Amino acid sequence: MRFILVLAAQDDDRTLTVTEKLTDVYWTGTARGVPTRARALHLLGQMLTKVGAGLTRPRAGQ
Repeated sequence: MRFILVLAAQDDDRTLTVTEKLTDVYWTGTARGVPTRARALHLLGQMLTKVGAGLTRPRAGQ
């Protein structure tokens, strides 16, 4: 949720900082030469894919 708020603020410097932090720790990054917003959207897409996969998995015992 915090990442979405950073994107909504439309501050490219902050977006780049947060994108770099999250990419280094949890996600697959994009090339450094790609524009900030494209990198952020790539990261957001990965997050949504992971969440969506979790929602479609059957619950234990079902």
